[in-house]
Amino acid sequence: MKSVLGALRRGTYKLIWLRFVLVIHDLPSEIAVNGPNLIHRSALLERLTDFEIEPGAGFVVEMLPAGYSLGEEWESLPRSAQDSENGIVLISAVVPPVDQQPRLALLPPFPITKSFESSSFDDLRSFISTDHTIGIILLRLGRWAVAIAEDGELVVTKTGSRYVKGQHRKGGQSSNRFRRGREKWIRELFDQAGEAARARFRDYPGELEFLSLGGDRVVLGQFLKRVKLPDGLGDRVLPNRVAVDQPGRSALDHAVREAWSYRSLEFTD
Repeated sequence: MKSVLGALRRGTYKLIWLRFVLVIHDLPSEIAVNGPNLIHRSALLERLTDFEIEPGAGFVVEMLPAGYSLGEEWESLPRSAQDSENGIVLISAVVPPVDQQPRLALLPPFPITKSFESSSFDDLRSFISTDHTIGIILLRLGRWAVAIAEDGELVVTKTGSRYVKGQHRKGGQSSNRFRRGREKWIRELFDQAGEAARARFRDYPGELEFLSLGGDRVVLGQFLKRVKLPDGLGDRVLPNRVAVDQPGRSALDHAVREAWSYRSLEFTD
């Protein structure tokens, strides 16, 4: 009897171990998401060519406008990719007999206006290569820069400065006088930058589709409340704010490159 019970126990342990091995075998491999990283449109077009010549793989490309919902295979994407105001591009690899595997998610710098799914990169290439003309305003307390960019190239630039003193450490009436003076300096800075932007945007012979902003978020919000830009441009602000320490010509060069860059999130095993 003992030998029979021992055999049954050994058989049970083997069955449990077999089930454990099968469960582990069926678990998906750990997938990591690298990013977001900025990739300029020129580099992205080259990356698409690399995908096309990748041996043994086909691809599915989805372009989804704002308001999209993602399938569970994309749920590991960060929150910034779950509700992008410009929509999202999803690239999956198809390697038989395996199902579609997420490879790359792209947050575009300009809005996607309609959804589509394709097994080629032609429509995505067309979207990436679409010409856009935008206004740019970079603003921090003390300095500003204004520009117009056509298809990724600066065609109009203007920079300037207006002294704004830092915080006052003393209290009492002296502090109140300083606060009133500082508010006046900030208004004058906004008016100076706003007039430069209005003049150049108003005189531009073409259409400005969007406005790209760079600098401190609070300062930019106060600026847009005070300054009215031509043709309602202040209502067409792109969601990706440019990080800038000191507005000027070099900052404009950086801003225009970032304005035509995608935020890339790549899936890796």
